[in-house]
Amino acid sequence: MRLYNFLTKNVILPLSDKKTKWNIAKHLKFLNESQWWSLDQLIDYQNRKLKELINHVYNNVPYYRSIMDKRYLTPDDFKTIGDLKKLPILTKTDVQNNFPDLICAKNINHSKSMKGHSSGSTGVPIHYYLSRDAYGMNKAAYLRGWSWMGFQLGDRLIKVSQNKRSSFIKRLQDKVDNTYLFSHSYTKENLDEFVTIMHKFKPKFLRSYPDPLEFLAKHIKKYNIKIPPIKAINTTGNMLIKETRDLIEEVFNAPVFDSYSCEGGANVFECPTHSCYHTSMEYAITEIINENGKEVEPGESGRYYTTDLWNYATPLIRYDSGDIVTKGKSKCHCGRNLMTISKIQGRDNDIVITPDGNYLVAQSFTTYFKYIPEITQFQVHQIEKDEILFKLVVREDFKKEQKIIIINDWFIRLKKTTKIKTEIVKEIPLLKSGKRRFVFRNMEIEV
Repeated sequence: MRLYNFLTKNVILPLSDKKTKWNIAKHLKFLNESQWWSLDQLIDYQNRKLKELINHVYNNVPYYRSIMDKRYLTPDDFKTIGDLKKLPILTKTDVQNNFPDLICAKNINHSKSMKGHSSGSTGVPIHYYLSRDAYGMNKAAYLRGWSWMGFQLGDRLIKVSQNKRSSFIKRLQDKVDNTYLFSHSYTKENLDEFVTIMHKFKPKFLRSYPDPLEFLAKHIKKYNIKIPPIKAINTTGNMLIKETRDLIEEVFNAPVFDSYSCEGGANVFECPTHSCYHTSMEYAITEIINENGKEVEPGESGRYYTTDLWNYATPLIRYDSGDIVTKGKSKCHCGRNLMTISKIQGRDNDIVITPDGNYLVAQSFTTYFKYIPEITQFQVHQIEKDEILFKLVVREDFKKEQKIIIINDWFIRLKKTTKIKTEIVKEIPLLKSGKRRFVFRNMEIEV
């Protein structure tokens, strides 16, 4: 271990914890041990934490006290994870409508809590309070995930983001952490600047949404630009499709470790086998539920519900993230018994629902359009359950006949039950966050 890594882990982080009350070092030590627990040990730990949480919300959170009283429930009715089903699903609208008076704990001074919010990509942004200890545990879970790709505290890291550091404290923290925040756009000058920074800063790791990295990779490949070697790349924020992963790994000559997180949820990180994602069971209970309200079997997809075991400030119990994931197998070859997820499908409004009730995720469309080089970008809009619009950015050699082929192909794929339309556009802009949306579904079309 280099001297700076040693100092960051053993001096800087403990001093920071003492000042901030985050306790990241303590939580990280625990998580590095608990990742090797047996499944029974992990479930026992969740059961203990759940009982403590339920006792807390019953006595201190009006929203949950009201629900439990109406259902004639007391904390004694919750002994295991299976008892969670006695409580209803918590939607984003529920949080939005009851914040802060009813869903925040009355026994906590929220001036000392941290403020959090969702991205609002589902159309229902939520706000909540986050206890400092919960933040620290969540951050430690993320650092544990990073360690699976070889990252050590103090390693040089470039974070690619559209958000600039607004506070001095954040900029100082980046400096101490050996992190460079690169604020991206998609001009040639900006992409060239990134390459220059890579040569000057010489990072060991990159962290970014997949889409900015895809633009950077295409730029580097197009101009045959040499870049310094890096050890690994962490992608997060939106769905990583195979074509994007392959391009990034080819150009940067480094493995990609994908990750996922949501408010109130366990950090989910791809393990070194690259065969699955592991959930941080020590932080949250994860349920993957089908349309019938039942837990899915391995290999099946469902909605991702989460119960935050740590955040007592604004407890989120059976919170509907709005995401669809695929449950993995119970055991991974890496030796960890942490719950597995085999695939992050994306937001429920990133999924097309066919008239016969089937799901079409973004990859259903990316796989099709990758074989049409005359189309440089696409976006799918499901307007009605039986009506889909393809927005297409095309090259000059795109022929009108190809529009007819696309319409006919998807008409047949959807069993002749859907109206298919196409629209040629000059560009498909990214979201303000820098993410790209392949699919937009009218949210009146329910899953």
